[in-house]
Amino acid sequence: MYTIISRNQCNFCDQAKALLEGANKEYVEYNIQEETSAWLLYILKHSSITTVPQVFNENGSYIGGYRELKDWLESNAARPVQRERTEQT
Repeated sequence: MYTIISRNQCNFCDQAKALLEGANKEYVEYNIQEETSAWLLYILKHSSITTVPQVFNENGSYIGGYRELKDWLESNAARPVQRERTEQT
C-alpha cells in the first residue's frame, strides 16, 4: 500500500491520489492538517521536506511529490512483466 502525506486544498495532492486510483494502487493518506497527523507535521518541519504531497511506495521507499510519482508509475508501467519460464519435459 502506498502512503501519501497531504494537506487540505492541495491540487497536487488530489492529482497524486487520482494517479494512484487510476493505476489501481491502494494508498493510505495522512493529512498534516488533521489532528491525528500532527506528529507528521512535526517531522516534516524538522526535515528538508517543505512541500506536499510526499509519496512512498508499498515498500516504504520514498518516491517524491506528484511529478516524481507520475514518472515512477509511468516507468514501472513501461517495464515488461517477467513471467516464470516453465520447462516442458
